Amino acid sequence: MVKSVFYRYLSAACFSCLLSGMAGGMAFPAKAQEFRTLADIERDLNRYEKVALHSFADRASFLSIIDRTLGLDSIKGADLLFAKLPRSPFTVSGRRGNNQAVPCQIFIPAKIAPDSGTEIFSYLMRGWFGNQLHYASSADLTYGWLMRHEVRHCDPSHFGDGGNKERDNEIEADLFALNVITDPVVREKLSQDALAFRMITATLFASSSHMTGLSLKRALHDTQSGNDPTAADEIAAFLAARQQVFDHAKAIATGARPTNHDIIRAVIELAGTQQGNLLVAEILVDLDQAIAHFAPELHDRSKSVQ
Repeated sequence: MVKSVFYRYLSAACFSCLLSGMAGGMAFPAKAQEFRTLADIERDLNRYEKVALHSFADRASFLSIIDRTLGLDSIKGADLLFAKLPRSPFTVSGRRGNNQAVPCQIFIPAKIAPDSGTEIFSYLMRGWFGNQLHYASSADLTYGWLMRHEVRHCDPSHFGDGGNKERDNEIEADLFALNVITDPVVREKLSQDALAFRMITATLFASSSHMTGLSLKRALHDTQSGNDPTAADEIAAFLAARQQVFDHAKAIATGARPTNHDIIRAVIELAGTQQGNLLVAEILVDLDQAIAHFAPELHDRSKSVQ
């Protein structure tokens, strides 16, 4: 019987030296991968780990799948634990000790399943920057990156981790999902999309374990050094930048609540200000560039009304 269940929301990963061995013999050209159905994704993910892929429409359908696959009696307080479901793909891994006891279960909300017509990055960024984003790579390749990120969490080395290890797992999973791409041009373009996505989510709404944008940038650009910020410093900087953005958006809003245009204007204006904290300054500039990356026309319109 499955002794415990570990569940994890979407996120990112650690150092390239760990990834070369994991991806050895499994890399393939990204251009050949098109995710039109759940079956397409499941076939691709099974190159790395044995997984079962599910799409669910609501909490009831999710719990039904859990009951059928892992058994609700294996989970303590299922009603409480799954009362609020995430917007993103996530894993549920049954385990016995340090070993996987059942195939890793990966869940995709029906709203962002391949046949839903929803652009996944737009949805995960709450539609603040439009429903059809601009990509250096493509919406399809970013979908694949997110799913390969998720399959990395199926490895037993990512089971049940907390604190800084959980955060390191997130960075490692991001890098793994990029490093399986063999075409260097495609990988570079996808890296731009992935990093922009992480900077936006880390600054505006992600939990602390997913505030990894600065670490991911240093890993991707090979600029890591002994002076890199600690996890605590990076998280504190993202939280400080978040506070500044929303405080400024409220100050310039004409309505009761800031609009997405107010948020973008706040970011643009803050990116040009002096900051006492160098990490906060870096985040605000990168956040401004990330929004311009995904929504250049919206960014230009917001900039013109300053």
